[in-house]
Amino acid sequence: MAKPEKVKGLNLSISCVDDVLTCVNLASLLEVSAWPKPGNVHRTINFEKTRFEHFLAGICAIQISFKNLCYRVSEEYKTNLHDFSSVRLGNFFLDAVKRMIDWQGGGNVLLGHILILGILSVTATICIKQDALSFKDFKQNLIKIIKESTPTDSINLYKAIRYCNPGGMGTVQKYDLSNDNSLQDLKSDNINLEKIFQLSQDYDLISYEYANGFPIILSEGFPYYLETFNKTGDVNVASVHTFLRILANHPDTLICRKSGLTAAKMVSFTAREILDEKGLLSSKGKKMIKKFDAFLQSKKGKMNPGTSADLLAGVIFLSLIFGIKL
Repeated sequence: MAKPEKVKGLNLSISCVDDVLTCVNLASLLEVSAWPKPGNVHRTINFEKTRFEHFLAGICAIQISFKNLCYRVSEEYKTNLHDFSSVRLGNFFLDAVKRMIDWQGGGNVLLGHILILGILSVTATICIKQDALSFKDFKQNLIKIIKESTPTDSINLYKAIRYCNPGGMGTVQKYDLSNDNSLQDLKSDNINLEKIFQLSQDYDLISYEYANGFPIILSEGFPYYLETFNKTGDVNVASVHTFLRILANHPDTLICRKSGLTAAKMVSFTAREILDEKGLLSSKGKKMIKKFDAFLQSKKGKMNPGTSADLLAGVIFLSLIFGIKL
């Protein structure tokens, strides 16, 4: 693991909104094309109704949503230096989800990317406008955006989730996604993104990230990715190994919801075993990864570590904005 102080000492290597947008696009593409990420759709494996090409189409489709978000925030920041409630992440969530669904036929392929890369990209945009380029600055702004989000953001988050109808979603008792009264309750109870994600963090890792300042992406995945890339010079190895490291440390909550905690823990245990055998850097590790992938694929999506893949997209984005070059 890379030493924490080395990560904390990093500065953003990008200088404009166009750089942010390039890193967003590339992060999604590198995550989806990383091979083989066991259990995911990847270059050589499609699901029955969702193909690798659906992810590529979705990635292309949502770039305009990122562009509109980051340029709007960049312009508004000139006159509004301190109030991050104007970021309006919820509007972005809903717009991006609609574009994702409307431009391909594979269903919900990128909701996790939208939730994670949306806030990370707008955080990078604000840091550039502030000329606050350190890792510490980035983390502070990220947390501030979450805390100053509004109930309208949560309402639009719910609308976005309903629009793409993802499988295996859990429920928050009072604010159930399927309950038509939930949208009014979110508003009347003043439930912003921080609060709604706190309520759902026990069964969803993306919620856990929002509720706790993105510790898996910022403090675990990011330093591990940097260390692996710096040692190997291979972005695919760094991506696959970081995916396995996240999976080893955190039972995938998509698997938990679809197949149960015991199944998710088994997947985590196997991921850890593969890393212990050096993964893609050894012949035994490669064989283990391919065997693991075949097993997970045989479960027809029930054992897909999709949340871990979404977290990886965020890790790759951080690595790009803080300076790695392919």
